[in-house]
Amino acid sequence: MFPPVLAVDDTAVRVTGGGKKLTFHTRVEPALRALLSGHPVRLKEKNNDLRTVAAHLIEEGLCAPMTEGLSWGYTGLVPTVTCSDGPLNSV
Repeated sequence: MFPPVLAVDDTAVRVTGGGKKLTFHTRVEPALRALLSGHPVRLKEKNNDLRTVAAHLIEEGLCAPMTEGLSWGYTGLVPTVTCSDGPLNSV
């Protein structure tokens, strides 16, 4: 699946992706860029724009809430083993 495309002008931010075309007010452009970046985003209670936009994008199927299963894709990617000074041996 391809990432959503944002088109910004003076009046609106248009998001196209997943077979959807959505239009937002320009003030939520930073929230849209964060949420559609492909990286996990923490939803802070004080950022109402971020939470509102996230809820709308989840409802439209362009974002997904972090679940335990999805979090596995972001955790444990870097091994916790430290390497010795010697060369690595392959098997």
